[in-house]
Amino acid sequence: MEHAGEDKISLFFLIKLKFSIFKEIITMIKELENLLYTKTQGKQSEILFAQWNYDKKVIPTALNAVSNLFPHYSLHDVTHSETIINNITRVIGFQNIEKLSAIDIWLILEASYTHDIGMVVSSEKLIEALHSNEFIDFFKGLQDDPKNGLYEFAIKFDIDGKTIKYNHNELSLDFHDGIKFILAEFFRRKHSERSKEIILNPTSELSLTTPRGVIPNRIFKILAEICSAHTKDFDDVIKLPFCEVGIDVEDAHPRFIACLLRIGDLLDLDNNRFSEVMLRTLSKIPIDTINHKSKHLSIESFRVDNERIDVVAKCDDYDTANITQHWFNYLDSEISKQMINWNNIVPFKGFGYLPTIGDLKVELINYDYLDGKQKPKFAVDTDKALSLLQGAGLYEHSYQSFREILQNAVDSTLLRIWLEYKETFNFNAPQDKKFIEIVENFPIDIFINEKEKSGITKEWEIIVKDNGVGISSDDLKFLMKTGSSSKNRKKINIVEEMPEWLRPSGIFGIGFQSIFLLTDEVKIETKSFFNEEFQNIELNSTNSIKDGAILIQKKKTNHSIKPGVKLSIKYKTEAIPSGWSIKQNQRNAIRIAHNFDPFSHESLDISLGMIIDEILDFENASSIPLKLFINEENFEFNSKKDCYFSYFECKNSLELNIYQNINNNHINSFYKNQFVKNSFYSLAFLKVEVNIHKEKASEILALNRNNIKPECEHKLYTQILESLFIIITKNFSSLFDTEIDKQIGSLFLEYYKNEFESLQLYDLSNYSHWKKYELSLENNNEKVEIDYLINTIKSIKINYYTNNNLTRGDSFSYENGDFTINANSHTVNSPISQFIFSKIENRITKLIDFEYENNGSLKFIEFSFEPNEDDFISEEKYIEILKKSMRWNRSSRKIIPCLKKYSKLRLIDEAFVGYVYHFKLDHFIEFKYPKMVSPFVVAETNNNNGRKYESSIILNNKLYDWVFENRYDSTTTKKEIIENYEDFISEFKQFQND
Repeated sequence: MEHAGEDKISLFFLIKLKFSIFKEIITMIKELENLLYTKTQGKQSEILFAQWNYDKKVIPTALNAVSNLFPHYSLHDVTHSETIINNITRVIGFQNIEKLSAIDIWLILEASYTHDIGMVVSSEKLIEALHSNEFIDFFKGLQDDPKNGLYEFAIKFDIDGKTIKYNHNELSLDFHDGIKFILAEFFRRKHSERSKEIILNPTSELSLTTPRGVIPNRIFKILAEICSAHTKDFDDVIKLPFCEVGIDVEDAHPRFIACLLRIGDLLDLDNNRFSEVMLRTLSKIPIDTINHKSKHLSIESFRVDNERIDVVAKCDDYDTANITQHWFNYLDSEISKQMINWNNIVPFKGFGYLPTIGDLKVELINYDYLDGKQKPKFAVDTDKALSLLQGAGLYEHSYQSFREILQNAVDSTLLRIWLEYKETFNFNAPQDKKFIEIVENFPIDIFINEKEKSGITKEWEIIVKDNGVGISSDDLKFLMKTGSSSKNRKKINIVEEMPEWLRPSGIFGIGFQSIFLLTDEVKIETKSFFNEEFQNIELNSTNSIKDGAILIQKKKTNHSIKPGVKLSIKYKTEAIPSGWSIKQNQRNAIRIAHNFDPFSHESLDISLGMIIDEILDFENASSIPLKLFINEENFEFNSKKDCYFSYFECKNSLELNIYQNINNNHINSFYKNQFVKNSFYSLAFLKVEVNIHKEKASEILALNRNNIKPECEHKLYTQILESLFIIITKNFSSLFDTEIDKQIGSLFLEYYKNEFESLQLYDLSNYSHWKKYELSLENNNEKVEIDYLINTIKSIKINYYTNNNLTRGDSFSYENGDFTINANSHTVNSPISQFIFSKIENRITKLIDFEYENNGSLKFIEFSFEPNEDDFISEEKYIEILKKSMRWNRSSRKIIPCLKKYSKLRLIDEAFVGYVYHFKLDHFIEFKYPKMVSPFVVAETNNNNGRKYESSIILNNKLYDWVFENRYDSTTTKKEIIENYEDFISEFKQFQND
């Protein structure tokens, strides 16, 4: 009962406190109103009081509508306005308020009520926004930024052109609330400018009826500018007029009122700012709202008067502490800036000063800040960044960074070509003759000039000049901040309009800065295609004496200066290096090294050779022509076709070169015309080069651009196969001239037609040339057509390691239906062998015999195709397979052959579960056999003698359920599965660890 009494007392005092605060606010507004009335009574300025008397009734009604779009925000109704007035009075003191002119008092009242009126948004404006380019760009920005609190809501939608669509058919409140939150954030960012527009045109914007005509419109413009300034940078606020003619003989002071409004707004941070009722109407609350609510609730101690501002917050988590600290820093900065400029803000001398900032303290309960202010977090030391690029192997050699400069020039040029020709030219394919003609007019010029030799060093000037879109001041902002180029929405919008094959390669952000691996200073002369800005830019390495400084000079321009970039660096090398490392493909560097004579040559320009090799590799398949001049002499590139790639497949946006080659061939891959390494599966029967255009560089390539990411390779492999099918079936006759070429081309189609479901849709009835392919036989020096062999085969035997000639492929013999493959390794390594096996694997009825060498490698396998009523494998051989499966730790549990007597354990052929390996005798050939899940689980152990594998029996309901769901015989019961496993273990447990 004592506690209940204490609760009642606490509640009483809380209500009394709330009422006291409310009464204080109301009293203060009344005081200002009375002051305004007194100062205007009987004067022309009476119209100010009349206007306020009307507006204070109309504006709160409008502010109540803020919660329609902003139910998740802190209250922006009349209580917020009244709190601002109260805070202003506390900060400057009522005695100073009394000294103000009537119009300044009127501006304080009106601005406090109308500064957030821009958060009231009509349905017409919402509809207009939904279909605007600005909103679509904003929406895409949210989808590209996982760190944004609205990201989780934005990705619930798809954007198709200018239309935002649900990406799910099911109706959900998350979609409804999500689009509201996104619209709210869009309008929040521009609400101060909207407040200005509404103040100037209240009727047209919101149907807000307020009497105008008596007060000069100029006065409302002053009010509008004050309200607009409440979210702007302080530098913009200080540009407001210090003094303006008011009503009667009194002056208005816009800059002063705007500063008071900003302070009053920032100080509205007490812990009663959110409406729990409004929050309960939402299905999910954005994380930013939760953090801001926690910020207000964390306020423990709060002092504001004309002498001192103290605020103490106690936070339970880092996010709340971080956002609260940010708010306190903002408040501290605002007060400090106003103090510094106070004499240029206050309307008259002797007004007094702003209060002193005392404690703005954030306490993180149960945690410490390292410096008492900032939340600890990791950061990259910029002095070490470039060392990391090189030391971590991001670039195999510093000269590779030169490729990044060339790629930037190509990307910029492609943008320029698109912008200039998109209305007159249909960009169908890279092979289009018109496109090839166009790019000839946009070459990239490279100049390498020897400047001076001084002792043991030599200096070169390297210039790269392109005819692209140039660099504007906005572009420079993204260039300055490593990794931020992907947020350059203006350029992203242009790129998204372009065909995929024409799009620039994408920007990692660190790519450009890698040039500082070669030099400490980069000079750029550039004219922007977009706004014709012409400027000289000097970029300095963070490791240089200028410590990363960026120097910019604006220059006058005229139409004779065309858009583009001229980039130059000074590159210092050793005149004669003490040592070097050259790769086989660095042809010029090797030539320079081989031709060096220490008695007649003063320098060994290995480094120059390496850079030239980078340029040659880049030029090889570049869509934009390169011109190279060394010491003013034109360097002749090797002649090549107008377009390096012969075919373009638009569905997957792949360019391809296709050559028949009956061996297994690695796929050579390029990304946007630049060679990249891959680990693709080899292709049988065809040699292929592929140029990938579809994906973003950051999504498909490793950070150094040298390799395709492993996780992307399977998807790309499927796209390559599909594109090959499309191109081959459309261009079969032109691709394959001779009959043998046609046979090999059709072998490819037939072999891969079942690789993926999409390939099975192709009609290959006109591509049966493979049937006539003749196989040479060793046993009688004759040839047999492959189709005849496949249809008459009765048994097949594979002999392994039949000779020591590693360059020789498989050989074959055939007699009376018995077919033999003599493989030259641990597996069949001929595409023809693999093709034959793929055609007959479904006809295999019995595994006749197999034998292992002493080292565990296969010696031979033999299969039969004759009708068979017995087990797929003899029990003697089954035990050998079972014992091997329990000694080989390819996976902990395996799928193994199933004997007929355990048919209740047999699985459907397509049964699959991750991390369970399907038993194979030869890892590179597939054959169907009756399957079951082994009850034995293999574990690897370590001892003094090395690795050892031990098996144990593990059976449980999860296994039984999966086998039941994937059972071959639909009449099998779960009980029968359990009983069959018990019988299986009883029979074969004795072989467990033999």
